[in-house]
Amino acid sequence: MKRFSTGTLVPKRIGQALNTVQQQHALLQTQISWTEGNGLRFEPAPGAVIELLCHQSSAERWPGLIEQQLSSPFAPGTAPLMRCLYIEMAAADDLESAPSCVLALTFHHSIADGRSGTEILRHLLSLIASDSQNHNHSATDIATPATATASSAEATHLPSMAELMPAHYRWAEQPEAAKQLRTTLINDYRRHGALPVIPWLATEATQREPRLIRLQLSADASQHLLAQARAHGTTVHGVLCAAQLMAQYRLQQTDQSAAFFLSCPVDLRPHLQGTPPTSPTGFFTSLISGTFQVSPDTDLWALAREIITQTRTQIARGEGHLLYHLYGLDGSPVPPQAFAPFRKKALASLPNTMISNIGTVNPVAADPAVRAISFALCPMPYQTLFTAASSYNGCLTLNVGYDAARITPATAQALVLVIQETLETMGEKAV
Repeated sequence: MKRFSTGTLVPKRIGQALNTVQQQHALLQTQISWTEGNGLRFEPAPGAVIELLCHQSSAERWPGLIEQQLSSPFAPGTAPLMRCLYIEMAAADDLESAPSCVLALTFHHSIADGRSGTEILRHLLSLIASDSQNHNHSATDIATPATATASSAEATHLPSMAELMPAHYRWAEQPEAAKQLRTTLINDYRRHGALPVIPWLATEATQREPRLIRLQLSADASQHLLAQARAHGTTVHGVLCAAQLMAQYRLQQTDQSAAFFLSCPVDLRPHLQGTPPTSPTGFFTSLISGTFQVSPDTDLWALAREIITQTRTQIARGEGHLLYHLYGLDGSPVPPQAFAPFRKKALASLPNTMISNIGTVNPVAADPAVRAISFALCPMPYQTLFTAASSYNGCLTLNVGYDAARITPATAQALVLVIQETLETMGEKAV
C-alpha cells in the first residue's frame, strides 16, 4: 500500500506513528510458525518493531524502490509481518515544483487484504499529520492505513475467515453440494471451449522480477468513465476487466474469437457472519474466476456487463467460499507436508489475467496534501498482469504489475498502452 503526496515527512514521527499502529493490531505483533504439532499458525512476537527504511529518489525512479519491496518476501520467522518505506523526492531544478514524498507499507498477505491494508495506511497518515500539526509542520505523502492509539494489552484481532463462514457456505460440511458447485464452476470455465496458448507468457521461468507500470486518470477523466459505465449499465470494475481482456486479445494477433480466463479478488466481508470490519487488520478476500470470449467485433460495454453479471452470480453461488475448500483450507491445522501438494495445485491454475479493485478510498481528512493512495502486487507465475485499482479524491489509479521474468517489458508496455487508450477514448462515443 502506498500514499503519494506533496510535502515531506519527518522520519522520527513516521516511526512514532508506526509504533502506535502496531500496538493496536495484534497481527502486527506476530510471526508465522509451522510445526508438525501445531501446523501453520500465528505466534506472538513481542518487541519486534516495524522496520522503517528511508530513501531519496526522483519522480521517475521511485517506483523501482517499490519493485524492490515486492521482490523481498518475508522470510520464515520474520516479525513483524509489515515494513515501511519512506521515499523523499529530490528537489527539482524547477523552483515552482513542490516537494513530494511516498510512504509505502509492505505486508504479508496473510495479515491484511487491500481494504484492511488501506485502513492501516489512512490512519497512519492521520497520526503523522496530527502530530506534525502539533509541531507546526505540514505532512503529506503516500501511505498505508493505521489505527488509533492503544496499549499492547488492548491490541485486538478478528476471528479468522474460516470461523465466519455462513452455514450454507461451509462446504466441508456439505460434500455433495460442494461437489455439485465444483462441477458447475468447471463447466462455466469450459463454456467457450479451450483457452488459447499465450505465447508471450513464460510460465516455466524460475526467477521472479516484479515490475510496475503506473497509470493515473485525471479527476475529470475518472468521473467521465464512472458516468459512462453507469449509463451503459455496468461498473468501472467491469470496464477495467473488459479493457484488460481486449488488450490481451489484441496481442494474440488473430481475427478469430478467443476465450480468456479472468480472475478478480473479491471482498468476502459482506458474505460472512457479522460482516467483519476493515480494522483491526485481517485477510477476508477470495478469488472469483471465469472465462470470457473476445472477438474483433466485441463491444466493450457488453463485455463489461457480462463480467459483472457473471461475477455476481458466482459470488452468490458461494464460489468465493468454495475456493478455500478446494485447496483443503477449512480452518483445521495445516502441517508442513501440506505445502508441496498445495503449491502444485496452486501453480496448476489456468493462465489468467487479474484485476483487483478496492474502489474508492476515503480521504485522509487530517492531511489534504495526500494525492493518492494505491496498492500493488506481483502476478503469480500463471498470470499475465495484476492490475491493482483504487480511486482517491476522484482520481482512478492503476498500478499494473507484471513479472519481467515471464513477460518482457515491451509486451507489458504494449498491453498497458491498449488499456490506456481504451479508457481514454471509450467515452468519446455518444451513449
